Amino acid sequence: MIQSIHKLKSGLQKDKIKGPLGLFSKTKNRTYIPFFSLGGIIMRFATWRETKITQLMIDKGILTTDDLSIENLSDKFNLDVIYGPKRSHCIHEDDEYALIYIDSRLSPYEQRYKFFHEFAHVISHPGNQKNLPEDFSKLQENQANCLALYAAMPRHIFIPAVKQYQSINTLEELFKLPREYIIRRFMTIRNQVKCQAFQNVIQLSEMKRRRKSLQPEHIYESTKLILQQLADQVGADNINADIRKLL
Repeated sequence: MIQSIHKLKSGLQKDKIKGPLGLFSKTKNRTYIPFFSLGGIIMRFATWRETKITQLMIDKGILTTDDLSIENLSDKFNLDVIYGPKRSHCIHEDDEYALIYIDSRLSPYEQRYKFFHEFAHVISHPGNQKNLPEDFSKLQENQANCLALYAAMPRHIFIPAVKQYQSINTLEELFKLPREYIIRRFMTIRNQVKCQAFQNVIQLSEMKRRRKSLQPEHIYESTKLILQQLADQVGADNINADIRKLL
């Protein structure tokens, strides 16, 4: 049974890992995720694109890691998947059917990620994509790289798994994806949480500033006169409560 990071024996050696892994702890051959980093969030702080993909997965009955198998997704979304020694790509011109070609020269975990990259194109970039301008094509590729993480590790499946196992090694085995994508997914969610927390601080600061500026002692007499004239015209009951306090 996987040990929680909070229950690791003090006698075991833990090393800080450089780069993106600096947030994690490593014991012997396993790397652990700090439980507090994601808290109890599921869809809170998610972008609308992620929310859209997650809802699509839920609507299709994709609720567990077993449901994320290529075979099941191919059946649910009417896909055909072909493996061969060529660059991975997809062919789709409508919402009814798509063909995904996976490079068989890649490792099994890399093949699986490539499937989700092409799957992201299928569900987000409908229509013929062959003759797109180069800049727009690059934009779609960047989008697919991001959306592939959302589809391969939907938040409603990924976060409970992180909370249960707290081990990058176990998550690799569970989602059958390369380690770098597991870490990238974790960091995406963590950064969204941090960004929202920063925005909350800014909003709170702005609210305090506005409340302070709406104190009677901080309002010019000429401004009060204009507000009083406005209240007389539209009726005091139709004036914002904060404004009424100034009159």
